Amino acid sequence: MSLVACLATVMVALAFADTVAALLAVVSVLVAGIVGLSLTLSGPNSIVGKNLGLLETPFFLSHDVDVFAHYRRISSSLLRLSQLRDPVFRETAVGKLTELADQIDDLASGTIVFSGPETWRMTYETLLRTRGLYRYRSVAWVRNASYWQDQPGRQSTRLNFEIHEQDGVMVERIVILADELWPGPETLPIEQIRQWIHEQSSRGVDVRLVRESSLKSEPDLIADMGIYGNRAVGFQELDNECHTVRFTLHFDMDQLTAAEGRWDRLKIYAMKYEEFLDQFTLYE
Repeated sequence: MSLVACLATVMVALAFADTVAALLAVVSVLVAGIVGLSLTLSGPNSIVGKNLGLLETPFFLSHDVDVFAHYRRISSSLLRLSQLRDPVFRETAVGKLTELADQIDDLASGTIVFSGPETWRMTYETLLRTRGLYRYRSVAWVRNASYWQDQPGRQSTRLNFEIHEQDGVMVERIVILADELWPGPETLPIEQIRQWIHEQSSRGVDVRLVRESSLKSEPDLIADMGIYGNRAVGFQELDNECHTVRFTLHFDMDQLTAAEGRWDRLKIYAMKYEEFLDQFTLYE
């Protein structure tokens, strides 16, 4: 009935329109109404994956209040930007817009990239505290004794203890150790790292150890990675001092499945920390 009423109204308007501009305005209203109605009837999910035109896009986005607010703001800013004609400005601005468009493409594929040392930790904590998270698997690539020994790192370790002890989340960690931190003849890693590992084990974290050199035949397994239940997988890139350079989160099932496969392969090489303790006791 709404579509019939819309058509009737437009037909009357057409009969009385006396200029080309008026006719165009009326036709635009008709087209917009039809598109908006069809999107409402079909629902937003039916449009995903289709190439929407400029006219359809705002109607589709209007179903998502949060995203639509940004669409309006960005559109308004682009209109203002297009009025600035200085050639140096435009060349620089177009380059910046290309970077922003690439970032939005990443977001649209379920990928969030954090640059800088600690910008990711709030999202990390939010994920770990999400209701329904039952399991957190972490791969720690430890290249020097300062790994997660600063204040933010210790705070994140305490968060692991908290979600395990208070929320019942199963926390598992595979620690990949540089060989100099775990010399060949030694049963256990060096003291500073051993304390960090032992504390986690004593607080209920399922810790497994593997030397970096043991993975030389499968170098793709060497990474700093976190798997957050069945929701997301994150990769941390560190500098030589074990400070975060970039943290990338993927809310994508293919990425998650691939990460779970890497985890299972890593477990083949890694041994439970408690087993090393048994060996150490017998040795002593």
